[in-house]
Amino acid sequence: MSGIRDIKRRLSGIKNMRKITGAMHMVSSARLKGAQIRARNFGDFFEKALDIMVKIQAPLKHREGGPPLFIVIASDKGLAGDYNAGVLKLAELEINRFEKVDVITVGQKAERFFLSRGIKPLLRYHGMNKELTPEALGEISRRAVQEYKNHRCVYAVYTYFKNPAVQQARVVKLLPPEKSGSGQMREYIFEPSPEELMESVLEFYVRNSLYGFYIHSYASEQAFRVRAMENATQNADDLLEDLSLKFHQERKAIITREITEIVSGAENYLH
Repeated sequence: MSGIRDIKRRLSGIKNMRKITGAMHMVSSARLKGAQIRARNFGDFFEKALDIMVKIQAPLKHREGGPPLFIVIASDKGLAGDYNAGVLKLAELEINRFEKVDVITVGQKAERFFLSRGIKPLLRYHGMNKELTPEALGEISRRAVQEYKNHRCVYAVYTYFKNPAVQQARVVKLLPPEKSGSGQMREYIFEPSPEELMESVLEFYVRNSLYGFYIHSYASEQAFRVRAMENATQNADDLLEDLSLKFHQERKAIITREITEIVSGAENYLH
């Protein structure tokens, strides 16, 4: 009987866990629908904004004179598969190329990751939910622009959302603006001067780029969590099926044993 009681307890626990994973799957699926629309809309803006910024930056000289600044975007919570591991591993690989770096973290997972490696973030943010607050965006973008003006490069590490099935951790050189594969740059005549243009649009570019990177990261987090909870729910179903079969086998064995004992007792009584 103790075996059946143990199986019942396990069945009850797994059923409760399945309710939780099923609910989390539904919530993440609903969040993903809205997040992926915002992520797709940002793609066109960033490509065009980056193209313009690269053209403005071309005639300007940026002398690198200090350790780079990395802005790393992860999540506050786990239960999202390899989402945090992927972006933090990429950030670590990039950071290891330099002797010294400074970091700004978004998400508790990123903050704890760097603190555990002896790197104290210049700024740290968490509890942002689906969007970075205007205050956080303003602080990060102003700090990034300030460091750029102090002759430092600024990188952003985030997770790019392509579709619900494909997400990829990426590192982007945010400042000075840089576009891979741009080739030979055409010369442009600017009015006002490139310096004045850069000064007027720099914070706008950084602010909106970071907003988009966070949107992509949030959509990617939900996609990872949908898959993780779907797998967890399927595993719970498999366990329930196996335990239910085991429960019925144990119950059948007990009933068979009791019937055998009754029959044996009756035969002994008759003889």
